[in-house]
Amino acid sequence: MDSTKDVIQVNHRSAIIKVGIFWFYNHNLIAKSVDVSLLSEDSMGMYDSPFQHISEWEQNRIFLPRFKELSASEYQEQPRGRVVYSKSNNRATVFMDRTLFNDANKKALKEFFDLTDCKVTWKADPHYQTFSSLGL
Repeated sequence: MDSTKDVIQVNHRSAIIKVGIFWFYNHNLIAKSVDVSLLSEDSMGMYDSPFQHISEWEQNRIFLPRFKELSASEYQEQPRGRVVYSKSNNRATVFMDRTLFNDANKKALKEFFDLTDCKVTWKADPHYQTFSSLGL
């Protein structure tokens, strides 16, 4: 009788938290991120990406090739936001347009930025208000 047992090894990869910028267009996430492991903390102990909404939208055209209809739009026309992270608090803060506060968007952001192993604070920020949410 063989007393050996099969051992199933499961690799529990801890997700690497990412920071970056994002937009939502017709319930689709358009985003750019970087692993915090590739960044240095700023003077306040925060990790933030070097990405800027204006350059990613207008020069790098982050929405292409999927959303060609956005070619004539400006970066602030779609609801947008930014994800930053504090390692000392193990907390990501998501700053975004107030129109984005719903469970589906939060879930998409948590998955894309790998925010599953940290606390998350969701904050409306007037900097990220779209023309439409301002009534313009």
